[in-house]
Amino acid sequence: VAFLDLELASGSTPGPTHRSYWVVEGRFAAGAYPGKAGRGDLEHAPDVIAELLSVGIDCFINLTEDEPGGGDSHLTRYDDDVSASAIIDRHPIVDVSIPAVDQLARILDATDEHLAAGHNVYAHCWGGIGRTGTLVGCWMVRHDLVAPSDAIHVLEQLRRGDRGAGHRRSPETTQQRDFVGAWAAGQ
Repeated sequence: VAFLDLELASGSTPGPTHRSYWVVEGRFAAGAYPGKAGRGDLEHAPDVIAELLSVGIDCFINLTEDEPGGGDSHLTRYDDDVSASAIIDRHPIVDVSIPAVDQLARILDATDEHLAAGHNVYAHCWGGIGRTGTLVGCWMVRHDLVAPSDAIHVLEQLRRGDRGAGHRRSPETTQQRDFVGAWAAGQ
């Protein structure tokens, strides 16, 4: 039996925003930083946040280093726009890198705990491609929804729902893709 009887979304299902996709329709979405419209083009956060909140997202797994002094500190923080209606769970990973195995296991544990508690999760990094793709690929493998060797292909299918960047390679780097391919069910 799948984790919480969750099933992967259809790759043809549009994500809740222009730069996102459903992993599990209605429960788990992933994509770009919710305060950013496109590379170098910052958007007013409440517009994207409103779209996510309107579909029931009430937990944000933030993989960026958007804290002051962090590698992603240039991003427009959205905390004030969601603090009254959603949880923000920060797990910073350096851009275009991979986390330590135990760090990603903790992020997967947190994601699972939020889903098990009934929260609807939005996982994101900056572009929604590298760090986010790594998390989603490993999450699918962890729950035996895909074999490690199929995770990248299935992720590509899911990412078709990202109308803005679904055509881009995810995870972004060979190191990130290899990391997903080496993940094990139950890990």
